[in-house]
Amino acid sequence: MAEQKRYSVGIDIGGTHFRIGAVSPEGEVFHFRKLPSRQIFHSDAPLRDLSEYLASYRSVLAVEGIEIEAVAIGFPATLDRERMRVLQAPNLSFMENLPVVATLTAQLNLPVFIERDVTMALCYDAKKYDVPMEGIICAFYFGTGIGNAICIDGRPLIGKNGTAGELGHIPADGSDLPCGCGNVGCMENLAGGKYLAHLQQTRYPDASIDELFALHGGEPQLLQFVDRMAECVATEINILDPDFVLLGGGVPAMKGFPRDVLNSRIRAHTRKPRPAENLSILYVGDEDDKGVVGAALYARQQQRIRK
Repeated sequence: MAEQKRYSVGIDIGGTHFRIGAVSPEGEVFHFRKLPSRQIFHSDAPLRDLSEYLASYRSVLAVEGIEIEAVAIGFPATLDRERMRVLQAPNLSFMENLPVVATLTAQLNLPVFIERDVTMALCYDAKKYDVPMEGIICAFYFGTGIGNAICIDGRPLIGKNGTAGELGHIPADGSDLPCGCGNVGCMENLAGGKYLAHLQQTRYPDASIDELFALHGGEPQLLQFVDRMAECVATEINILDPDFVLLGGGVPAMKGFPRDVLNSRIRAHTRKPRPAENLSILYVGDEDDKGVVGAALYARQQQRIRK
């Protein structure tokens, strides 16, 4: 009888796409799938939808002798401190305040872990780029919004209520723009991809969003946008003095994005002489399976911690 292979399943649930894969202990991904989220969540019982899909996925893996040892799910959301429920998810409101971990653990008879998607991304990037998991790592992912994850000595910083690392929701002086979190004037409304799309539509209709920096990167409005990104990053650096700063997401990956300008503005806003003169800044990729692999790595970390 062939020996069974024990893999962790990583899941990245977004408002638009659902990604899943079985990840070996060596980090190889099998049966990676990217589907519209609405294809998974199609009823008024989202946990039942997810459980049924995972049962079907498990059967596919079993045919190839792959046994699931744990499941980990990344959400673009705030979570409770115990990491059992989703608190707020503007793009996944149907998942809020449901007993995700308890329900799936019982139905799958497997360890199930949930965490913010940016923490899963940090796990992936630390592994890929050989970033030591000692000290403080701050990761910033500029996409539609501003994703932020903080890891201290190998453990995610979660805070009293489980909601640490919401950097995109620091207040921006003078802004009265409403935010999906329920507040008004959050920084991600001025330094996230939504605002970049607004600039493209209102000021640069000649350029597609993908070519915005390539064609207009030197103009004041876009330089101001980059400076606001730097303000976010420098704010956290000045508070935490991290060992490593990871920068990623769809915005820094755009064609013509001025990384040299962002770097210089981060240093301009960072306290002198230290940490400004001793920053370790690393740009990371935006791989399609990052959240899946990162979730599987997170599952293994949690299993080691809890043994």
